[in-house]
Amino acid sequence: MHAALSDVEVLLKKYLLVTALLMLLAVWCLLLAATPVYREYWETKKAGVPPISPIVESLAAPSEDTEVWVCWLKTGFSVFTKGKEDIFRGEIPRLDRTEPLSESVFCLLQEEIRTTAKTRRANARSGLSWSMRYFVLDTYYSRTFAKNLCSPEVLSLMEIQYFAPDYAAHPGLTALGRNFIWHDSIMMEIGLADLFKESPGRDWFEVLEKGVEAKLLLMDEYFESQLPFEEFDQFLIAEEGLKIIFQPYEISGPFDNVVEVVVSWDRLSPYLKPDAPVTRWYEEQVQKR
Repeated sequence: MHAALSDVEVLLKKYLLVTALLMLLAVWCLLLAATPVYREYWETKKAGVPPISPIVESLAAPSEDTEVWVCWLKTGFSVFTKGKEDIFRGEIPRLDRTEPLSESVFCLLQEEIRTTAKTRRANARSGLSWSMRYFVLDTYYSRTFAKNLCSPEVLSLMEIQYFAPDYAAHPGLTALGRNFIWHDSIMMEIGLADLFKESPGRDWFEVLEKGVEAKLLLMDEYFESQLPFEEFDQFLIAEEGLKIIFQPYEISGPFDNVVEVVVSWDRLSPYLKPDAPVTRWYEEQVQKR
């Protein structure tokens, strides 16, 4: 009888030991799953492969295979919500790193993306936001840069910010024009007014405004009720002309996506700033015709 009790005690001790080890393993797995995961790597985006959402397909889908630098971060896990995750992805296409402007811009955008990732990771670690640390909802936030124009002195990129939380009726989308020049051995990000000669009456804006309005009226006749414009916030420098970008629902009519309107350089050339990087680039294009 005594021997049988001893055997039972040994089995109970082994069972308790195994149980304790399994509990420790479960806690370790939970903590590991809740720890932010951060990676940087290069990958190739295949031509024609649609992006995250169809609403950004026309903006972000590459026309040819493109090598991109990726920053990927997962900042959450929850056993209570079937392992939902909060994911951030930053993406920059490989630029011509032999050019000072391209290299400087690439490093600038890389640091912007890393700062965003570090901030999200710090918030998750801080414990101030339980929703991000354990009780997360499915969210996907990305910052994607698409190459528009790349020359030794002028670089124009479209930045697409996409945010898709599971609690929203539809994802959020913002398209920004990021335009850079190389001036006096310095990389500079420029605004719309930097392209044109200074004039008290802003003659260049009137010409640009009329060009934009004419193109939009061809798209939708209901747009006329929203005229005239007072300012344009986002633009891109492109070979075919100056692209003005409108965000989803920014203008009237059935525009639930990003709208791009192009005004030709020939129309704007009399107002371009003399001997500026963009003006020199345009004059080179004219000579090639």
